[in-house]
Amino acid sequence: MHVKRKRLLALTTAVVLSAAMLASGCSSSNGNGNGNSQGQSAATESAGAAGSGAGEGTAASEAPKADTSEFVKLKYYYTGPTSPGDDAVFAELNKRIKEKINANVEFIKVASGDYTQKMSIMVNALEEFDLVFTSPYYLNYYDNASKGAFVDITDLLPVYAPETYALFKPEIWDAARVNGKIYASINQQIFARQSGFSVQKALADKYGFDPTTVKKLSDIAPFLQSVKDGEPAETTDQLWNAQVKNQVFSYFYPAYEWESIGEIDLPGVVRSMEDNPKVFNEYETEEFKDFVLTNADFQKRGFIAKDTLTRPTFDPAKYVGTAMATLSPGVDATIAQTYKAEHYVIPMGSPMLTSANAIATLTAVSATSKHPERALMFIELLNTDKEIYNMLVWGLEGVDYVKTGDNRIEAVEGSSFKSQAGWKFGNQFNSYVTGTQTDDVWEQTDELNKSAKMSKLFGFSFNPEQVKSEIANTMAIVAEYRQAFNAGMYGDDTEAKLQEYNQKLKSAGVDKIIAEKQRQLDEFIAQKG
Repeated sequence: MHVKRKRLLALTTAVVLSAAMLASGCSSSNGNGNGNSQGQSAATESAGAAGSGAGEGTAASEAPKADTSEFVKLKYYYTGPTSPGDDAVFAELNKRIKEKINANVEFIKVASGDYTQKMSIMVNALEEFDLVFTSPYYLNYYDNASKGAFVDITDLLPVYAPETYALFKPEIWDAARVNGKIYASINQQIFARQSGFSVQKALADKYGFDPTTVKKLSDIAPFLQSVKDGEPAETTDQLWNAQVKNQVFSYFYPAYEWESIGEIDLPGVVRSMEDNPKVFNEYETEEFKDFVLTNADFQKRGFIAKDTLTRPTFDPAKYVGTAMATLSPGVDATIAQTYKAEHYVIPMGSPMLTSANAIATLTAVSATSKHPERALMFIELLNTDKEIYNMLVWGLEGVDYVKTGDNRIEAVEGSSFKSQAGWKFGNQFNSYVTGTQTDDVWEQTDELNKSAKMSKLFGFSFNPEQVKSEIANTMAIVAEYRQAFNAGMYGDDTEAKLQEYNQKLKSAGVDKIIAEKQRQLDEFIAQKG
């Protein structure tokens, strides 16, 4: 590992002179490397969508490129299900990638539920690979960047991926900084976060349910009860999608104007719009208590599947409601496709932009990579080459989809390739549109990113180094209880289990974690002035 890191340091030194002119004078980074975004708008200023890139990116396009005379093979891990059509798509992709950067990529998908565990094992074992999907949710970005799992690309990015670097203003890149350094490329997608719910339109209309009456999770109970009472029993065994493996409570943070610090469900959040925010344990709040009690009520009344923790598969068409982490332009089309029916979308709160939102999906270069510069050139292709991006997401034209307009496609029935969520890769604004998505969905998304309310703490990132043991112990407790809380499995014992949960968190060191978060946050605020 030390040899590899020395080689990476040498590579960084080699490019720093050519990058110096690009990096100097244009970062809004303060003393600890976190951006000073005070007074800034929430604009991401996408060069493609808005017509103007970051000033630092323009000069970067003139920087020297890597020597690509030697053919290399890259390994790229990301979340997603495999499908029979993968090999044909990847073969065609590699023809184009070889033409562009004289490389081939081994695309390796890992099931979402297994992703963090599998990739963490690989990272800890120092297995050699090149690119990896990461975020505050999957393969925790902050933790892995802090411990050296990813390459520091601060100086490499403007040289080997200049157009990618030019996509965002400096304060957006500051969101990806850990200890002042950038360790992953931000994927262009919906940054603004507005949470909410969805309920099936036909059944809401049938039972006279007004979605505008919903202000919190428990307000959906009357609708679910009407469906439970009025529809055939065989169709009502899984009415509410509890998303038991996900950090569902965090979906509601934008509505509360809260934001996480570090790992998404690590205890210790703040109120985004306070001038001098105090870190608090979200699991001790009335909001979390209401969340777990409502889930227990949903389970008791049969809205959540009894075997939700063990059943291997579910019929998405049976779900008539769910909580949603992000409401974005075109989300109604996505929901209709996922749940096989139109849904009412119910927004909660206003769109917010936090550092965690901006880096919700990232592509990092592994510290074990032998070809970090070529890996960055591939990241550049994902952000700039529309043909490569859409082939990775949608498959092969004429085989997996057909074009029905300049930028609109329809899936081919019987296709053996399973399309991918476009936010995992590069620049989603390059994606074709489908279904009921409007032709200008990406322009709308870009505008939403710009108009969202920006957290006063934007650019702050938490360094977990001083409380690593406490975090490991605490997250083990969170993992132990999360799924059962989401599924409402504790029933009448939920309040007692909540008290037990918070007592275990204290024993695991949660107060020390919160104190360390507060200390770093206070320093950040003081440096901003």
